[in-house]
Amino acid sequence: MQTNSIASSLKRGCAVASVVAASLLVSACGDLYDRTDFTRLVQNKSEQEIRKGVGKPSTVDSSNPERVIWTYTTATFDPTNGNKRDTKTIVVLKPEKPGGTLRATEVQFE
Repeated sequence: MQTNSIASSLKRGCAVASVVAASLLVSACGDLYDRTDFTRLVQNKSEQEIRKGVGKPSTVDSSNPERVIWTYTTATFDPTNGNKRDTKTIVVLKPEKPGGTLRATEVQFE
């Protein structure tokens, strides 16, 4: 009788461990996007909308206010190339009009 109880406890323990491992795996990939999804989340969006959609960039180059460059590090992958991660994903933001709100106009994957 006690053997069944131990086996049952082991099964429950394994099930719990599997759920925890799966949760950790999913949460670790939370900031990883395929190229199509990333582009959809940033293209023609404002700075605030981009941050909400994909988070803060690794670096920002705002030395030219007419062409601001946000760089994300290992945030995207290429599903057409064996899901290989991109080293950098570059989002180019330009003002809608001189002095206007910045919007993403280009996305480049490297």
